[in-house]
Amino acid sequence: LGASCDWTRERFTLDEGLSDAVLEAFVSLHDRGLIYKGTYMVNWAPKLQTAISDLEVEYTDEPGTMYFFKYPVEGAAAGDDDL
Repeated sequence: LGASCDWTRERFTLDEGLSDAVLEAFVSLHDRGLIYKGTYMVNWAPKLQTAISDLEVEYTDEPGTMYFFKYPVEGAAAGDDDL
């Protein structure tokens, strides 16, 4: 037996109509406790253009500096630093 792809039915996840089905599937899986939203770092490989497993990552601590910039927001009240 063989198998072949039916490329006439190819769909992108965010195509109109399909994205509603994807959303419904994720909500259903979340409600049943089968998936969850966590706060963790995803190991993205820029060269491979994909995420890689934690098992494939060699962690190292490296010294560095974190910079941030504060930009004025038009229409914000003076001294409103939360924006």
